[in-house]
Amino acid sequence: MDRVREELYRLIRGEILERDPLGNRTTYRIGGPAKFLVCPRDTEDLGQLNDFIHRRGLPKFVLGGGANILISDQGFNGIVVHLKNFDQLIFDGSRVVAGAGLILDQFVVACLRRGLAGLERLSGIPGTLGGALRMNAGAFDAEISDHLVSVELMDYEGRYLVLEKSKVGFGYRKAPVIKDTYILGGTFDFPASFSEELFTIREDILARRYERQPWQYPSAGSVFKRPPGYYAGKLIEDAGLKGRVFGRAQISPKHAGIIINLGGAKASDVMELIRLAKREVHNKFSVELELEQELIGFDGCLSL
Repeated sequence: MDRVREELYRLIRGEILERDPLGNRTTYRIGGPAKFLVCPRDTEDLGQLNDFIHRRGLPKFVLGGGANILISDQGFNGIVVHLKNFDQLIFDGSRVVAGAGLILDQFVVACLRRGLAGLERLSGIPGTLGGALRMNAGAFDAEISDHLVSVELMDYEGRYLVLEKSKVGFGYRKAPVIKDTYILGGTFDFPASFSEELFTIREDILARRYERQPWQYPSAGSVFKRPPGYYAGKLIEDAGLKGRVFGRAQISPKHAGIIINLGGAKASDVMELIRLAKREVHNKFSVELELEQELIGFDGCLSL
């Protein structure tokens, strides 16, 4: 491992952190340390890092804003790639080129200030633009891909690519073609509107979000995808699980589709509630709940 460490420091110009506590970087505020957390400085640096990971056969995952993921208490014994330096934001009339490392809500606000419509209903969604593109994040009948023109990425073979929106296969909370790539950013084309009207919509969306969701506690948003013909939170509530506590984690009394960290929760606490919800909903309604959140550092832990 000393040789791996030495080579990593020799090759990479960006920031390298060892034993970085990932719980500090997730919206759940849960997760053990990363062996290495690496923030490539630019595309060339990322290419060097990807080549290093490939040659050494090291496990990896790409971390954005830490939303929509649950990291195990043991952490991640590999390289966490953090693309925070890919944060460019270029406006050219209705066209916007945006980096994956941008905080999504900051991107939303920047566009609304310029009278560019289309993102206002995504106000308040946590995480980065890269993470939003990876899962086609959405809310209130809007999705991040609605006004997307193309996605900039690097695949795991180290090839730089620009894919048109139609080539990505966007669907409900999925973008299968780019899921296993380094998403670097996107180009958007937004319709023009009036900034004041857009911010009025934003304030309404934020109010509705805060009314419905337990924003006072750390969480990662909706735990499960919406099953066809149902709502996951309603199924969990009807199964009698709303407010159920395990350890320091709780199925929110405000929104049963969200698990919250009451303070000091472990990933294992959250996992017990996930298993419970899947099992009870399956037993009572014959509906299979599918995780929307990504599990990092777990293995075969979701058997009913």
